[in-house]
Amino acid sequence: MIAERRGRRPVLFLLLKPLTSAMIAGSLLVAAQAPTTLLLAAFVFAIVGDIALMFDGDKAFLAGLSSFFVAHLAFVAEFAGTITNPSRPPVWTLAFVAYAVLFFRWLLPRTGPLKLPTLAYGIVLTLMVLAAATAYRTLPGPASALALAGALVFGLSDSVLAVRQFVGPYRGAQPLILGSYWLAIGLIAISRWG
Repeated sequence: MIAERRGRRPVLFLLLKPLTSAMIAGSLLVAAQAPTTLLLAAFVFAIVGDIALMFDGDKAFLAGLSSFFVAHLAFVAEFAGTITNPSRPPVWTLAFVAYAVLFFRWLLPRTGPLKLPTLAYGIVLTLMVLAAATAYRTLPGPASALALAGALVFGLSDSVLAVRQFVGPYRGAQPLILGSYWLAIGLIAISRWG
């Protein structure tokens, strides 16, 4: 297995990875004005996914994927709940959808038995970005801009994670994956601070 996988990771990493995510989520309880149940659920499922992804094998990856799938559904509902009037996503989101389609067309042949779960995950991740973009379009401001930035960075983070998982290891993968992931959830958390 590659050096960045669990077998060669220090115990401190295994403790600090979910703890960092939990601290970001915990900021909602301190700084947010009454965080919604949906938002808290999204962060809880993301932390569960964090923990699952620290282990090797398809079962652990599928558990992590499933947890993040539920987290993204909660994020979709959270962002959709802030849309003030019926609206379509902005036109520029077609570029993100095109990226998602091309990326998954390239990735899926490499996913083996995880093809359907990976595709489902890609769809819900894309829906999260579209919901955040639509929320920003209908109610522009610092909060919705931060949430949209977080959703877009989540797309980047999951892309680089998918490449490492299904294509193979590459130098700097772990810092890139974790840095972009923590930035994504941090931006979403800050978007809800009061």
